[in-house]
Amino acid sequence: MNRTYQLGFIGCGHMGMAIAQGVVEKKLLVPERIAVYDPSEAVQKKAQALGMHLLNSVQEAGSQANMTVLAVRPQTVDEALQQLQKADVHCLLSIAAAITIGHIQSFLPGVPVIRALPNTPLLIGCGSTTLCFSPEVAKADHDASLHMFSALGRAAEIPEDQMEDAIALHSSTPAYFYCFVNAIIKDVTARGMDPQLARELAVETMIGSGRLIQESDQSIEELIDAVCSKGGTTIEAVQVLQEQGLDELVHKASEACIRRAEELKK
Repeated sequence: MNRTYQLGFIGCGHMGMAIAQGVVEKKLLVPERIAVYDPSEAVQKKAQALGMHLLNSVQEAGSQANMTVLAVRPQTVDEALQQLQKADVHCLLSIAAAITIGHIQSFLPGVPVIRALPNTPLLIGCGSTTLCFSPEVAKADHDASLHMFSALGRAAEIPEDQMEDAIALHSSTPAYFYCFVNAIIKDVTARGMDPQLARELAVETMIGSGRLIQESDQSIEELIDAVCSKGGTTIEAVQVLQEQGLDELVHKASEACIRRAEELKK
């Protein structure tokens, strides 16, 4: 089905705009094939400056696009879905965390729904996204959405019953990493190191460590052991983390994250 626009965004905040800009930068779409509905004047100006079209309503985004992207906060999803009941939606792609396919289809029976869970590194083309699909999604739309998110990082299809776990795996965890590296920077800065230098070294270490995990044939446990020379300095620090229950702390954080996702589903 060919419509005026390939993508029609309902809400285009940080994540929505990251997707829109990303597909243009990766030359998957020209800006003229993207339309945006968002009441924010700042978003409207940015979309126009990038050559995207502005829409006047949620219904227009639903009726004029091959794929309608629902990119609003979970708390405002129902309001948008109620308005979409007046539209002729071809395929709905939702990036609203914790909102299930079943919930969306309770408002839009029979509409093909793609549920995607991207993370914020998508903003620089290094994101990761998990996706699941309702049975009604056509192969062309299935493949197009996977291709789009793969161009913006790593994309993987998973069963919907694993999507809440994925929130605690890759969607929320950038904040965990930021908390950890920030604690390291604050600690060394308090000991007298220049804050900017501390930030640069800590960030480069985080990036390099991730790359090493990605490119190494060794397990993560083996990589830890490679840094922890017997009788050396690192093993003393790692033992403190273990003794203070790092694994249990991460487990509790993930449980809290998943519990909140379950609450939002209700």
